Amino acid sequence: MSQSDVHGQELWPRPWRPPTLADVARRAGVSKATASRALAAGRATARPAATGCVQRIARRLGYTTRRPDLPRLLVLSSGLARTGYWATLSGVLEAAQEHGTDLSIHVLSASPARRREALLQALGTRVDAVVVLEFDSLGLAALHDLPEGLPLAVAGGYPRPDDGGLKRAWTDDHAGAVMACEHLLGLGHTRVAYVGVPSAGHPDPRLAGWREVMAGAGLEAPEPVATGWGATTGERAAAALTRSGATAVLCGNDDLAIGLLSGLARAGARVPDDISVVGVDDHPHAGAATPPLTTVRLDFARVGQEAVALALGTRSEERVEVPVELVERESVGRPRP
Repeated sequence: MSQSDVHGQELWPRPWRPPTLADVARRAGVSKATASRALAAGRATARPAATGCVQRIARRLGYTTRRPDLPRLLVLSSGLARTGYWATLSGVLEAAQEHGTDLSIHVLSASPARRREALLQALGTRVDAVVVLEFDSLGLAALHDLPEGLPLAVAGGYPRPDDGGLKRAWTDDHAGAVMACEHLLGLGHTRVAYVGVPSAGHPDPRLAGWREVMAGAGLEAPEPVATGWGATTGERAAAALTRSGATAVLCGNDDLAIGLLSGLARAGARVPDDISVVGVDDHPHAGAATPPLTTVRLDFARVGQEAVALALGTRSEERVEVPVELVERESVGRPRP
């Protein structure tokens, strides 16, 4: 396609600005009144030929009139790459479609000045609901940057005594780690290692859950074998884990666990015969791992859905906790005698 239209004008000017009714009328060669009648639903006062022409040109130019009754939802997130972020946003998208909202997603800047300026720009028009993903320090900082009086809900994080009663949808990954570790101890494992995720502006609740269970059982909880976000960290942790003498390992997320499974296989360790592996999140690939990964399901999509409902006021509660669930597959077994 040529970058010029039939009148020789640049097709993709920068910055692109939404076309006005006058632009549509000028391109169609009709008056604004005729263009308005042609685009008005349910009216038959414009000439049929003019109506078709105006409507085609409006579609080509991208002309639309903003519906005043359409709720506008603004979502603030520091990123999209990690499982909790994109899974929560998938739930937000689904809920936005269900509620018929106009959705905007804003990625938070690490620079406080740029973040505040961008937030004020994003709030420059009417906003009916705001959802903030609080998975890290940037999400928490955004809550302090927002003006008072916004119809706001938080997705993720934990309720705090000092949060002013913020509406929140969340899932308890600390409880998930406790559930996973208790499952391993119940099978007879006494040497359970941990491969962790970094602190994201707050202590790792999954690490705390593992330590709590181990201490409660009078067992040693050594330092994490490794810390990171991705499969590469898990893969590299395999060698140290096989030397540690652990018979089971809890991984802070499924990416780490899937990488660890690959590294253990290359090291000649059999899962679960030699070592049991549990993840956290229930990543879509967890069931396709070799062997299929036992994990704690954190239903982030539902967290996103519930946060939208709280922000829009379609739920009366102030807080919704989405329960965790242990998903048992084939990467866990009893320790060898």
